[in-house]
Amino acid sequence: MHICYPFSARKPIACLIVAIGIAFVVATARPSHAQIGTSGLEWQQRFLGIIPLVKPDPKDPVVVTVNGAPITAAEIADYAKTEARMINATSTEESKAVFRDAGENLINRQLLLQEAEKRKIAIPDAEVANRAREFQVGGAEGQTVPQSGAPDAQLMNAVRGSMLIEKMLDDEFRAHHVQPTDAQIKQYYEEHRDLFVKDPGEVQIAHIAVKIPLNATDAQKKAAAEKIIKLYKQAVKSKDFAALAKQNSEDKESAPKGGELGYFRPGQLPPVVDKMVFATPVGQLTQILESNLGYSFIKVTSRRGETIAPLPEVKAKIAMFILDENEDTVVKALIKKIGKGAKIDFKNPPGATGAAHAER
Repeated sequence: MHICYPFSARKPIACLIVAIGIAFVVATARPSHAQIGTSGLEWQQRFLGIIPLVKPDPKDPVVVTVNGAPITAAEIADYAKTEARMINATSTEESKAVFRDAGENLINRQLLLQEAEKRKIAIPDAEVANRAREFQVGGAEGQTVPQSGAPDAQLMNAVRGSMLIEKMLDDEFRAHHVQPTDAQIKQYYEEHRDLFVKDPGEVQIAHIAVKIPLNATDAQKKAAAEKIIKLYKQAVKSKDFAALAKQNSEDKESAPKGGELGYFRPGQLPPVVDKMVFATPVGQLTQILESNLGYSFIKVTSRRGETIAPLPEVKAKIAMFILDENEDTVVKALIKKIGKGAKIDFKNPPGATGAAHAER
């Protein structure tokens, strides 16, 4: 089963499938730039969207308390399970990182919630109930199952918490004037014009190649690798790439022309090479490429026919990006501020002795 929660009219929501009774997830459809932590989730997802709805269990060990408020092992596990699914974490290392991130996110959410309560921010019960009723519960076959009756008390409490944090942060954003000005948008556009290429046009490239003989021995492969690395270092320092290519490249067709290969449009080169050369600035070298024929590296010598999207066409996207960055900065600063005086007590897992203590 799954539930879908559109929690804010200001932020469009996309639904994610989760196990009902375990957690509910809100994934905003805004650009994925505003990030706190290491997993790449946006702050909206971290502190408003992923909220464990674990049924209380006296046997569930408390892992950490935040100014006395408990966070249990089951809550962290459920949060981590949902986060892992959202970022597609599959390896053991990724899973461990997600678990650590989950604990930190729940601690910070609790800090934000306590700060909102300290500021006496309140949400009318009717608004909380209306928001909670916006959930759509999905069945195992993907069908929508409408809710009936009053929302669950645990769900109401979780929704209220998210709404309190959201309202407090909206107040913070207004106080810090996070909305970008036209001047800031124009400055960003001028400084990052390469991000708004509509048509990359054609790229002119040259290369230096070192071939590997058919059925080459390990010694021959090693010698070729050492040679291309030596040539690459020379090319980085050299002001005359063409002369270096004429003297050293083992591509008999292009070497006499200084390694020149000509102009290419997107799609005319092998995919890996295509992506690499169009991402490389004029005058710069790509990294060393390896193939069954040997080693090579490419220099982008010029471009032509490139067109840039006009500012009016990309203004809204730039504004959203800057807004996300500004909000991210405000949220980080607030968490750092309220975390300094917080008492965070970490409890040992079952079977361990002693207790770990941390105070912010």
